[in-house]
Amino acid sequence: MAKKILVITDKHERENCSLNKAHEVAAPLGEDIEVIRFIKEEDQHDDATLKTSDNELRTTLSQIFKDYPQKDSIKSKVVVTDNVAQWVTEYCKSENFDLIIKTGHRSESLFHTPCDWELIRNVSVPVLISHHRSWKSNHALMAAIDPTSSDKAHIELNHAILNWTKKWATTFDCTVHVLYCLEVSSIKQDLDLVDIKRYEQKHRAEAEQKVADLLAEFDMPEVQIHVVAGEPAKVISHCANEIRAEMVIMGSMGRKGLSGLLFGNTAEKVMHHLRTDSLVIEAKK
Repeated sequence: MAKKILVITDKHERENCSLNKAHEVAAPLGEDIEVIRFIKEEDQHDDATLKTSDNELRTTLSQIFKDYPQKDSIKSKVVVTDNVAQWVTEYCKSENFDLIIKTGHRSESLFHTPCDWELIRNVSVPVLISHHRSWKSNHALMAAIDPTSSDKAHIELNHAILNWTKKWATTFDCTVHVLYCLEVSSIKQDLDLVDIKRYEQKHRAEAEQKVADLLAEFDMPEVQIHVVAGEPAKVISHCANEIRAEMVIMGSMGRKGLSGLLFGNTAEKVMHHLRTDSLVIEAKK
């Protein structure tokens, strides 16, 4: 898992966040690392400035990865484009990456889809959206799953999430929390059509058992299970903040087109509120 890592960065990135996060991940999880630094077409650049950017990137990599055993095998290049997501999507079709790492940007609006969202919707590779913080020792890791789904895509997605969770917990010595949200729409809550607390209490025991049954397949005995009723995006964000999770692992169904523009994915809505790292895994189509 995560043997080949693609790191996305740009010259305006704060404190080389994605590169430092890649350094944290690389030694235990990765073998091959490729770093792409993007420059917008609208920025002033020529062959000389591109060469300067390339040299600056190589110097930065040598400093950050100075203690990395395979530092000499790290690949890097500078790419000029105004559509990072499209470039990465096409590039990943010819390269078998296991993980993408980039810094999160939260400037979204209704008629503009940020690079983060485009990558999640279009790339079949798990995407680690990094925050500007290093992990603490024995940090909290939270995974969001739905153990009641019966269709193949959701079942495979649950397994992928828990496989990554187990790998991450084992590698980085995390405290693991698994969340199952009993979905209740905001409309029903706003209209008082559902007593959210009573609904949660009624279904908690059964839901916890379903989570435990699924976890039994992954040999993760020391897991704290959370069952909370509500709108998934709000529940996941709130629970992550409550337990002070430094990593949230969740799935995405990769909704595209008009439905993606108007409604988005739960993962995208969660990312809007999170101030922590998130690993998003797209469901296989």
